[in-house]
Amino acid sequence: MKSIKTTLLAVAAVVLAATAVVAAAGAASVDKQTEDVMGQGPGGPLVAEEGARLQRSDNGISVKLRMPTPEPGSYAYPPGNAFLPAAVPGSPEAYTLWVFVFNYPALCTMPCDLDDIGAATPARGGVYNAAGHVVAGSTLSLEGHVSAGSAPFAASPLLEPRTADIHLAVAPHGKLVPELLPDQITKPIGDPSFWWFAIFEA
Repeated sequence: MKSIKTTLLAVAAVVLAATAVVAAAGAASVDKQTEDVMGQGPGGPLVAEEGARLQRSDNGISVKLRMPTPEPGSYAYPPGNAFLPAAVPGSPEAYTLWVFVFNYPALCTMPCDLDDIGAATPARGGVYNAAGHVVAGSTLSLEGHVSAGSAPFAASPLLEPRTADIHLAVAPHGKLVPELLPDQITKPIGDPSFWWFAIFEA
């Protein structure tokens, strides 16, 4: 009897260990997506084919966006807001990368947009500042990571990294003004009509 009991305990231990390994492997697995970068504005032209990359795991998302650096003065500059004064052309210029998460995209107003941002909205949309850079070269490269459940810049945290709709937005801040740092690369400016976009559906 003791030998049978010992055998059963050993089998149970093996099953539990295998289950833990499978669960860990599932949590560690990464889903990868690429999308085009468009802009300025949601209906803007293609600026970088497959220039945006998204990696999803149970723990969060990692994003990377590359596009040609816009020539100063060649695009629309956003007006000022409560955080920052109006952007103006110059060199070098500053840009920020924003991650919009829509945790329950099936509940969006269709398509998911700013109306779905808010912890009380059905889609539970939220906003993260993923990166900010000052760029003078020919390529604008921005990347960042958002952990599941981490505090957002605004509204809802990322709750469903595997299945949320993810929108990346590049905001132009115009000529670098040292006196405005770090706000110039950490605070929002403009609205969708001034941003470059990459949209990832689950």
